[in-house]
Parts: sequence; structure tokens; C-alpha cells
Amino acid sequence: MTQDEMRARFHALGKERDAILAKSAPLKAERDKVLIERDAAQAKLRDVNGRIKEAETGLFEIDMERGAMARALNGKTGSPV
Repeated sequence: MTQDEMRARFHALGKERDAILAKSAPLKAERDKVLIERDAAQAKLRDVNGRIKEAETGLFEIDMERGAMARALNGKTGSPV
């Protein structure tokens, strides 16, 4: 292949490359939008999880104490009379 042929091929490959990138550009933009939405949803989820954790402060200790009492009562935890 001569240098002129190589130059021509080089430029032809550049055009093919540009055409492929032009097809993928809208898909990349769509992907970026989805990633932004995902990140926003994850931030909102972290916030909600934090509020749940705050709202349930003390629940673990209550559950541990109730479990100890249930074991001490041999599972007979029916309504008090």
C-alpha cells in the first residue's frame, strides 16, 4: 500500500469512526440521563433510610428486651388479664 493509499484509508476510517460515534451519541446522552436519575433516586433513598433509622430509634432495645421476656415466659406471652 502506498503512502497516498494509506492516507486515503486513514481518512476513510476516520469518516467511518465519526459515523459510528454519531449513532452512539444519542444513546450515550440517554445513558447519562438515566445515571443522573439513578443518582438522584439513590440520594433520596439514603435520606428516607436515614429518617426511618431515626424514627425507629430504640426499637432494637425494645425487641431485645421483649425477646428476653418471651424466653423467660417460655413463649407464653398471651394478653395480660
